Amino acid sequence: MADSVPATEMSAAPSVARLERRLERERMARRQAEEIADRGMRELWLINQDLDARVAERTADLEETLRKLEIASSSRERFLATLSHETRTPLNGILGMLELIAPHVDGEQAEQYVATARDSAARLSQLLTRLLDLVELDSGQLRADPEQVSGSELIASIRERWHLPAMRSGHLLTVGTSIEADRSLRVDVRRFHQIVNELVDNAVTHGDRGIVQVHVDVLDEQLQLRVTDAGPGIEEATIDRLLGDFTMMDDSAARAQQGLGLGLSLCRRIAEALGGSLELANDSASRTVATLALPVGN
Repeated sequence: MADSVPATEMSAAPSVARLERRLERERMARRQAEEIADRGMRELWLINQDLDARVAERTADLEETLRKLEIASSSRERFLATLSHETRTPLNGILGMLELIAPHVDGEQAEQYVATARDSAARLSQLLTRLLDLVELDSGQLRADPEQVSGSELIASIRERWHLPAMRSGHLLTVGTSIEADRSLRVDVRRFHQIVNELVDNAVTHGDRGIVQVHVDVLDEQLQLRVTDAGPGIEEATIDRLLGDFTMMDDSAARAQQGLGLGLSLCRRIAEALGGSLELANDSASRTVATLALPVGN
């Protein structure tokens, strides 16, 4: 008679079967998870491939757009530079002829005609100069051209340039300084006078009649100049706009004068390109104060 199966083995058999079934389910679940993971990885890989292709396509489009913009910008700069240079030659001829004609003109009306023509030609010449400056600024080619000059020469040049024009406009121009007369300074004289002329012209042209104060000093290795008009000041919200490109005072406050459209913005950009700054503010007496700072050496 065969040996009988022990009771313990019979009781353990169902447990083993359950464990084997559980193990098989876990194996199936594992295989399914691996299959899902594989599909996910494949889909992710395909998505990445598609994204890489799209990024490469967009990058190529952007590079082509940038190339076209650079060509357009370069063409614009060349056009403006050529236009300014080519226009300047006949314009200088016109100015020269007007200078020759002026002493021989008879009659108040004829003199007025010549004066108007000279003023218009001078404004056009100034506009051409500004266009060239904008081209240099936009292309990053504007460079300082410093030269040695004495403090007395700087002050004298401002007085000589603006004493009579200010007086004709009903202003008294005062120029003060704490710089020693014989102190030698190294500064971009042409750019300094370009900005000074713009600031004083604005003070004389757009300010109330009165005293226009100019003060020049050297502080912290910077040549600092302040131009203060006779009022009535500028609204705080307007100051930032005046230093922006092509911004003018609104029609109601323009004081029936031209200007303030490009000059201040250009001067600010030139000052910054030279390592300096240009700021506008109102003082306690509601006068507009323009402050220029330019690097200076000894």
